[in-house]
Amino acid sequence: MGKDGLVVKKANPLGGKVWFSFVLFGLVGQLTWAVENSYFSTYIQQTITADSWATSATVTFSAIFAAAATILGGALMDRIGKRRPFVCFGYILWGLLTMAFALFGNKAYANDARIITLIVLAFVAMDALMSFVGSVANDAAFSAWVTDVTDITNRAFVDTIGSIFPLVAMVVILVGFSSFANNGQWALFFGILGAIPVISGIFGLFIFKDSPTLRSSADQTYLKQISYGFRWENIKSNKMIYICFLGMLFSSLGMQLWMPYMISIIIDTLQVNYVITLVTVILASAGMSIVAGKLMDVYGKSNFYYPVAFMGAAGGIIAYCTKFVQGDVMPTTILLIVGGTLIMSSSLMMAGLFNATARDYMPEGRAGCFQGIKMILVIMMPMVIASLIAPFIINTVALTPSAEFLLTHPTYATSYLYPHELFLWAGVITLVVLIPAFFVKKDANNIRKQKLQKLHIVE
Repeated sequence: MGKDGLVVKKANPLGGKVWFSFVLFGLVGQLTWAVENSYFSTYIQQTITADSWATSATVTFSAIFAAAATILGGALMDRIGKRRPFVCFGYILWGLLTMAFALFGNKAYANDARIITLIVLAFVAMDALMSFVGSVANDAAFSAWVTDVTDITNRAFVDTIGSIFPLVAMVVILVGFSSFANNGQWALFFGILGAIPVISGIFGLFIFKDSPTLRSSADQTYLKQISYGFRWENIKSNKMIYICFLGMLFSSLGMQLWMPYMISIIIDTLQVNYVITLVTVILASAGMSIVAGKLMDVYGKSNFYYPVAFMGAAGGIIAYCTKFVQGDVMPTTILLIVGGTLIMSSSLMMAGLFNATARDYMPEGRAGCFQGIKMILVIMMPMVIASLIAPFIINTVALTPSAEFLLTHPTYATSYLYPHELFLWAGVITLVVLIPAFFVKKDANNIRKQKLQKLHIVE
């Protein structure tokens, strides 16, 4: 028996088609987002203009349109009671729009300010449209579908696996496709990675099914449907969902403090093998998270919040200790792998814990309405807050490159090295998760018993 006295030794089976759909659309969605998040900016910087306004415009408008799409699309699919067409046809259109970026070509554009401005504006407009379609298909429809087809006996395991998809996508692109981008073959890069969601969407038309229990949840007007998750009376009645989203916000914030600088820290600051270190951390984190996700469903999620939070904090401290063995490759590598694994696995487990718990509290037929709230609190807010905190940390304790380092890295002559303190603060901020975790744990026994009774697993 777990502390909540409600052990589920056998989860309700999802079925082969559901699992296949989950892995296919979950992983392909993260592959396509990785192209947009990491490679669109690189394309602009390398072939159009290195001026920061172009990159900033792309990121800003993409975020705005993604949030708007999730809010509008989530409300619409709840209203009509369907996810399948939004996922399948959405992925097809999402892929076609990604393939359309191949039209920009491989060559750098002429140094004409007016032409460059027009090209950037066209690129930003296409990216905004792609982000809108992708968010409707993936962030709104697919995420709501996961809520529909899972229950309290299997959600933590499913969501923990889902939290790993971004890491898997990153490795797949680095190993399988990044060489095209690195060699300037951008048309081929966008063409291939755009074709993947198109094929997935077509395939999904034959195997992807809505939950048989899904029903439409229409308010009097579409505007009320859109505003459902923002209305105060609904916030009060579904407060636990928002508390879970806050937990995910703080967990994601810890990761955002060091993940964007991860490659530079490993290669330049710590000067250890990037491939071995990163692959080891990703594989170890994924393995630990999958096992933990299964145990969460068996013994109850309430038993894992505090240990997982402290694990992330410990990981940050251990990774920070690389500062005191700097220059000694083996101890540095070991501390980085151990600390990085604890930080990353903690973040993955937290995502699984809070996301699954939020689904437990989701009103039936309303999952779409909350995806926009999730987009704002879980994705946008951590990025914005981290973009304010990280520069402060870096500017305060940034490392000055040594003369020996500058001999082999001349491009760093007027730059600095990212500091070890990013790990430390990532771990410290992770402890803030304990606040929302406290409130979630208070009601954990109650919601778990309610859901299990509804499934006729306990009396």
